[in-house]
Amino acid sequence: MATGKSQFVGAAGPFYLAYDLALRGINAGLTLRNAPSADVLASSADGRFSLSSQVKTSRYAYRHNRYGHEGFEWHAGASAIGKHSESFFYAFIDLQEDNENWSPLVYFVPSRWVAEFVKPDFGRFVYFLPMTAKSLTCERWDLVKSYLAGEKAGLEWAKSWPKDKLVAWRSDF
Repeated sequence: MATGKSQFVGAAGPFYLAYDLALRGINAGLTLRNAPSADVLASSADGRFSLSSQVKTSRYAYRHNRYGHEGFEWHAGASAIGKHSESFFYAFIDLQEDNENWSPLVYFVPSRWVAEFVKPDFGRFVYFLPMTAKSLTCERWDLVKSYLAGEKAGLEWAKSWPKDKLVAWRSDF
């Protein structure tokens, strides 16, 4: 990808997510940037369950040391502050540009995790996912399918707050 073309990086993310969802038999639709908070909408085959996803894409999200932790970081934007719902997820896409195979990874993160991390006094509105939470989010298509099927595992994951694995700014969680 050409240097300095971040609009192309950002535009690639929703298309990649919609492709991956469709590949797995999940109904997906792009909002084509017409919805302020949702880039991709997904639903179960019968339409009983749906989720909206805000997609954030990075050329290379890995950070060796942020906030005293190893993990991954994406720009989340000020709109992430305090905004969450069980049916609203973030799909953080790491294009892994440094990987010669260009094998993007998708991290599904419940919006609560992002809303609790991003604070109004940040100089940059970023979300940091510690390495300790990678297994809970990376390529977790099973949890997306479980959520859309109305299964307990997916519904519980959407409400979860694994404080032993996340970076939190307050101690009352």
